[in-house]
Order: sequence, then C-alpha cells, then structure tokens
Amino acid sequence: MRTTSIFKKLLDVNGLVVVNVEFKDPLWGEPYLLITVRVAKWRQGRCGKCGRRFKHYDVIHEARQWRSLDMGATKVILEMAETERGYCSHCDGIIVAAVPWARHNSRFTKAFEDQTAWLATRASRSVVSQLQRISWNTVGPVTQRVYDELKAKAPDPLDGLTRIGIDETSYKKGHKYITVVVNHEDGSLLWAAQGFGKEVLEPFFQLLGPERCAKIQCVTADGARWITECVKKYCPNAERCIDPFHVVSWATDALDKVRRGLWREALGSKPKQSGKKRGRPQNSDPPKEKKVGEDLQQAKYSLLKNPENLTSNQAVKLELVRVSSPTLYRAYQLKETLRIIFRLPFEEVVNALDAWLSWARRCRIAVFVELYFKIKRHYDAILATIRLGVSNARIEAINNKTKVAIRMAYGFRNVDNLIAYIMLACSSVKVCLPGRA
Repeated sequence: MRTTSIFKKLLDVNGLVVVNVEFKDPLWGEPYLLITVRVAKWRQGRCGKCGRRFKHYDVIHEARQWRSLDMGATKVILEMAETERGYCSHCDGIIVAAVPWARHNSRFTKAFEDQTAWLATRASRSVVSQLQRISWNTVGPVTQRVYDELKAKAPDPLDGLTRIGIDETSYKKGHKYITVVVNHEDGSLLWAAQGFGKEVLEPFFQLLGPERCAKIQCVTADGARWITECVKKYCPNAERCIDPFHVVSWATDALDKVRRGLWREALGSKPKQSGKKRGRPQNSDPPKEKKVGEDLQQAKYSLLKNPENLTSNQAVKLELVRVSSPTLYRAYQLKETLRIIFRLPFEEVVNALDAWLSWARRCRIAVFVELYFKIKRHYDAILATIRLGVSNARIEAINNKTKVAIRMAYGFRNVDNLIAYIMLACSSVKVCLPGRA
C-alpha cells in the first residue's frame, strides 16, 4: 500500500485525497508532519456555510493549513495548495468552498475540534490547551463551533415538553447570572441565556411557540415574580409550582435574620471597657468574661440544622437558646413546624399549612409576619407542587453541574462560548471522541 493511501486511512475523512506527505524539522519551533491534501472532485463546489452547491467565482492560489490530531508525539498539519470561492444564493455572498475535514472559518480539523470539546467538558482549559498544544483562549471558540454543529443535527429538545423547571445561577462576581431551563422528564438542560428577568426568559417561550407552550402542564421555579408573569402570559394551561425546599429555605433565612438581629441588640447593649490590657492574660488575672451575645453567635448551626442531625454539643446550645431567648426559640419552632408540614400526606398538608399561617401572622416576629404574606401569595403554587409530586431537585442538580462546569471553564471571557460549553456538559447534546460511536 502506498504511503499516501496509508495516511488517507489514518485521517479517515470521506472526500479527502492525500497528495503528498513529508516531515518538516524547522530551525525554530517543533517538528511536524505536513500532509498535502485536496478535496475530491465529487465534494467540490459546495458552500462552506450551508453546504449547498454554489456558482464558481474564483480560485485563491495560496496555501491553507489546518491543525490535525497528533500522530504519536508529532504534530500533524494538513495543507491545501489552492482554495475555491463561489457565489451562494442562499447565503447571499462570496463564500469559501467547504472542505470535508474542517468546519467553516476554522483552522483545525473536525476530529481535532471534537477531541478538544470532549476534553473541555472533563478538564480545565489549561489542561486542554497543554494537551492539545493550542492557546487556552482557543478552547472557547472551538467549543462553540462543535456545539453549533451538533445542535443543528440533533433532534429538537423542545418537542414533547410537559414539565419544565426555571432557575438562574451566577457565573461571575458582580451579580452576573445565567437563566437556565431544565426538562423534568430526563433532567437535561434545554436552554440557557445570559442575565435574568422577564425580558431574558421571554425568548425561550417565543422559541417554544404557542402550540408547544399550550402543552406545558407544570413549571417549577422559585418565587420570582418575573417567572410567574412569563408563565401566565405564555403557558395558560400550566400550573405554577414552588418547591417546598425553597419555602423552608425562606423560613431558615427568616430565622437567621431574627438571630442576627438579637445578636446586634446584645452587642449594642455591651458596656464599653476602659483601660483594656493588651497581650496575653497573666496567671493572676481573673477568668475571661463571656462576651455579650456569644451564645447567639455560636448557636447559628444549632438553629439552622435539622434536629435529627444535631451533635450533643449543638443540642446543649439549642437548649440554652430555649431558656435565654424565647423569641428566637419561637422563631426556631416556626421554622421546624413548617419543615415537618411538607412531609405530611397531601390531605393533611392543607389544614396544617393554614394553621401555621395563622400562627405566623400573630407570632409578633416581624420577619415571620413578612414570610406569612409571602407564603400566602404563593399558596396555590406550593399546594400544586405537593399535589403533583414534583420538585426542584433536577434544577438544583443542573445548577450544581453548571457551577462545576463554570469553575472548570475558568477564564471564559465570551459568555456565548461559556453557554455553549455548559450546554455540551449538561444538555442532551453530547460530543463523542473521534473514531468512536
């Protein structure tokens, strides 16, 4: 078998013809294998963007090169001597002809980009750039091109949707958020966009269309009003659901506000000390007095944890709170009662939740009175969640995966590239390694 035929088999590209193979060892830089190729005649004359046949315009007699997968420890570069251009009526312009081994406007082969994108979803950008011997800021555009092609070929993930979840997650300091939509049926990420709010979420429902929006039966999310407004506007048949996890987290936050408020009051009543000595105390000094409010500060985790998970030391601190601060302990009882309510059967939840709301309204704790009004606003959505048996667990799992992906993708400056990376890592669109099914 000829050398050119061997390398054609190794490259495994349909429509590629190997013209020549030579080894280059430049004075400066790494040695590499240069494979001169051309497009087979039956693959010539196609638009690089849409792949349709176009009208021949001219030929550029200038060599173009593409980086291919390494062979052993040696870099491989494909080179084509001349490039055809043509007029595409569909793209309405003069477009460079497509080559079967690379994507449009790319200087890497498809196999090289697929392997880079696969590695990017499993390793950090610095590791990928070192392994692939490319610049770290090249990984983002490569990921974007691979995702765009796979998305165009994959079936529409928005077909057949009945239950979806909506949430936002931060990707950068300074209140930078990404809004995500998750399919409850298989737990895959359906859609993501930069920012949060009604104007960010509306394009998803517009993409879904009126017919598919009418088939949505359930939408789970937190208590954000902009999500509720979008659901009412675009999904008239859907039930708005709020997970009990979020409701209990509201009560937990309210309890911590009460604790911090009482702690600040205790610190404010602390008498000023004059003539305080610096340095270590002497053996003859009296024992150090306990700081005012120290019990409240140390009781944070005793109050926020579930009673069955308390250690013996935390249980003692909780008992001290019961004796020393009745207001804080009453807030703790409100939080724990609300948590237990959501473990009851649906037939008992309604009466128990009504009794809890009555207690919260007259508890004389300002934060829990505010929580009463908040839960009252979302009363129907909370009961619908319990009745339908749905939860935000899938959304929280996707958020966790997204956080891990964002951390691994540290350094992505282009948000579109970052979203493409997250979609490759969390959606139903998956990239395969070259040469594997």
